[in-house]
Amino acid sequence: MKFFSGASLVGLLATGLADAIGTKAPFTITKFNAGATPHSSVGYVELTWSYSNGLNSTTCSARPGTYQVFPSVEKTVCSDPFTSFNLTKRSDGGADLELWYQEAYAIHTISADQIVWTNQQSPTGTVQVYAGPQNFTVKANYPET
Repeated sequence: MKFFSGASLVGLLATGLADAIGTKAPFTITKFNAGATPHSSVGYVELTWSYSNGLNSTTCSARPGTYQVFPSVEKTVCSDPFTSFNLTKRSDGGADLELWYQEAYAIHTISADQIVWTNQQSPTGTVQVYAGPQNFTVKANYPET
């Protein structure tokens, strides 16, 4: 049987309590929407996300130039100036959504099957759009404290 000293037991309890109250809480994304706009050379990326243990939220959007294909967006500041995001299309047809809140960071991988072609009946309006879930959570990586 292993016994803990009072100091190590307090340390273990403090670590467990810190994790339990969510100092390393995930980012919660809602209303994620992205794609190319039919009959246009402008794309769109829109999302809302909660951070800091769900107590805060920010809205992010961008209108990148693209023609028919799913857009990429360079790092862009959201409505809360402490937050930013980017969206990078990968060579395998998927994309990575990256989110920053101060020093915390998260990445969500969008698979290639979640980026689809729409408006197949009208070839001039065919564009790529995101067809995955609009609401999801992403594990956030926080700096060690």
